[in-house]
Amino acid sequence: MKQLLNRLRAKVSMVKVMNACALLIAAYTINVTCVWIQHQPEVPEEAKMLRKF
Repeated sequence: MKQLLNRLRAKVSMVKVMNACALLIAAYTINVTCVWIQHQPEVPEEAKMLRKF
């Protein structure tokens, strides 16, 4: 069991998990719009590739 946990820890680090969470949050926020039109910031060109429409 310890060997399995050590292999899992070697493959999945906290940094990788945080990177995946950041990418998911970025994809979510790209696809939703702000209620207040004046407050909607400009979307960077790199983030536009995450759009679903």
